[in-house]
Amino acid sequence: MTGETYVSTGAFRTRDLPEILEAAAGAGLHRLELSSGVAFRPDLRDGVRRYLGRPHRYLVHNYFPPPETPFVLNLASNDPETLARSRAHCEGALDLAAEVGAPFYSVHSGFALHATPEQLGRPLGAAPAFPYEEAYAIFVESVRHLAAYGAGRGVRFLVENNVVAPFNLAQGENRWLLMAEAGELLRLARDVASANLGFLVDVGHVNVSARSLGFDRRAFVEAVAGHVAAFHLSDNDGAADDNRPFDTAAWFVP
Repeated sequence: MTGETYVSTGAFRTRDLPEILEAAAGAGLHRLELSSGVAFRPDLRDGVRRYLGRPHRYLVHNYFPPPETPFVLNLASNDPETLARSRAHCEGALDLAAEVGAPFYSVHSGFALHATPEQLGRPLGAAPAFPYEEAYAIFVESVRHLAAYGAGRGVRFLVENNVVAPFNLAQGENRWLLMAEAGELLRLARDVASANLGFLVDVGHVNVSARSLGFDRRAFVEAVAGHVAAFHLSDNDGAADDNRPFDTAAWFVP
């Protein structure tokens, strides 16, 4: 397998984008995924443009560029305001991806509850929930729209598999987090039916979700392989997605 390797902005110790770009250039890291964890600045896009091709190349992921007023990006939300903000954010990110010459923009899968930014990555059971199938139908429409929007700009739209930690199971079931299992992703591909839709497989998410939901990790990857355009690579102990380093002994390397 061949491809390009990018380093996430989330891997740096600072949240200031100009500092990240300077540090990356100094370390000889010229391919960067512009991702979550970057602090808002009104001139973020100018900073990205300043380094474009001198020497950096970029991917754009999920919550970048971060808005001045934080919100939870959820393309499956049944709250009209959240859904509108989420779709508008992704349209802007697709525009940025086209501007910097990125081949795709990738986004997290949706969920069937109303979380706050502070709740992300933590137990979600206290957040108001709504039916999975309602969330799924909204998510399909969001993905269908954004895949078409990206196609018009020459940018592929990728959906990342969700992570289901043990603390987010309800009576042993996943009721809220969409696209955690291979069958869900394949169903989405069929229902959206767009050649411009692809998947970003986060192997750390696969590892945690496989343990929580009892599926085989390698079988997951093999099932969705025909739709995969990119991977997020990190390791963990299967209990939490804590983005640990990995070596050639990691389960996903073969």
